[in-house]
Amino acid sequence: MIKLMLLGLLQQRDLTGYEIIQYLKLSHAESWAGIKIGSIYYALNKMEESELIKVQCIENIGNRSRTFYSITEKGEDFFETELEDILSKVDLNFPNSLYTAVTFLGKLPYEKAINAINIHIKNLEKELLNWKAAEKSKEKVQSKPLPSYMKALLKNGCTHIEVNIEFLKEIKELLHKESFEVHLPPLNKIGKGEKDYES
Repeated sequence: MIKLMLLGLLQQRDLTGYEIIQYLKLSHAESWAGIKIGSIYYALNKMEESELIKVQCIENIGNRSRTFYSITEKGEDFFETELEDILSKVDLNFPNSLYTAVTFLGKLPYEKAINAINIHIKNLEKELLNWKAAEKSKEKVQSKPLPSYMKALLKNGCTHIEVNIEFLKEIKELLHKESFEVHLPPLNKIGKGEKDYES
């Protein structure tokens, strides 16, 4: 995903690593794209080695230098292929670790479980505020309304967070009413007729 993001930015214009990081911070890319800001320079070096990008020029200002990167023809081809591939794949993005934790929730003392859920909800609520603030901050920087596709993207992200908050609130309510036990069916009742591959 990081290659797609960096190539997409470099399609707009030549950029320095610092400028790329600023754009990613502005758009909160760590939250919605899973991109680690600290890995940008490493990724740029790897992409230069792969000839997806090249150093366009180096500007020297006093004792400091600024390296501008540009996308290559190979990078353009890679970007288009990757973009088409990602758009055509299903990515359900289930919160796998959360689902696993809820499956075994009954093994945690009640107070600890409630406390952990409350912390999770508070963190999600903070993240939701960040997503809602992102639209305003982007419009402020651009001094014009965001394009409709960007508003749709932000709305979709907020909806995902809101759904997880409601899910956790529901689990919290269920904890008051029933015990959470893992029910493993007898193995002799499942997989009948299937070959046993264990030695």
